[in-house]
Amino acid sequence: MEPTTKHFVLNIENGGRKSSGVDLAVEEPLEIRLNGKPYAVIMRSPGCETELACGFCLTEGIVDSFSEIAGCGFCADAANNASNVVNVILADARGAKNGSESEDLRLSSGRKYESRSGCGICGVEMLDDLRKKVRPIESDMKAGAADLMKMQRLMVENQALGAKTRSTHAAGLFKPDGTLVAVREDVGRHNALDKVIGFALMNGVDAGECVAFLSSRISFEMAQKAARAGIPIVCAVSAATSMAVELADSLNCCLAGRMRDDSMMVYTCRDRIVF
Repeated sequence: MEPTTKHFVLNIENGGRKSSGVDLAVEEPLEIRLNGKPYAVIMRSPGCETELACGFCLTEGIVDSFSEIAGCGFCADAANNASNVVNVILADARGAKNGSESEDLRLSSGRKYESRSGCGICGVEMLDDLRKKVRPIESDMKAGAADLMKMQRLMVENQALGAKTRSTHAAGLFKPDGTLVAVREDVGRHNALDKVIGFALMNGVDAGECVAFLSSRISFEMAQKAARAGIPIVCAVSAATSMAVELADSLNCCLAGRMRDDSMMVYTCRDRIVF
């Protein structure tokens, strides 16, 4: 499935009108199943579906590591919509066989919802419940301010879908010296982060030694997802919200926003930034 589609629009500019073709970002539903059972429907950009599903499972607290995922792939029984249904097979990390009472409790402790373009905390009734599911970050990683600021340029250079449609978000993982690990794009900012975290999970990349860079603001749910993955530094082109700052500060996670080529604003854990 292509990530873009052509659409003709009427351009009105300087008193004139003309019809022209533009590229729209394709938005499609992805059903995530756990052990064959429907769990969530996420509106997303086509591509990297298994990374999205694995990253989602980690950042939503369904698993704690990739070793708890026995398999992940498209569902063959999804008729003509196979590319829109991914099944995650959970390994027996807690000594319970699939279908057992222990496994049922594990899945029911999550939250089933229909998400619109990666709405991160839809269906959650208690924010305190979210906080309890995230462990403080153990990594003592630091990064240079100059290295963090140059990530802004690399992010822009690696957003082909965004440049084409002007309607998608991106999330990237970098080494602390500014080396790019991966960038993923999606119509949903939460999905973009889940995709790049899923990439790290599936490729043996230690997220605890990486910086996450977001094309969006740093909201509570974005900070929570990054912390669930053990990411010690989160940077973004926009600002952080109050709840994101509160959560990150309690979890030893550094937040830096309003990133530019020559400036940045550090909200939490300032000792992680080397000047």
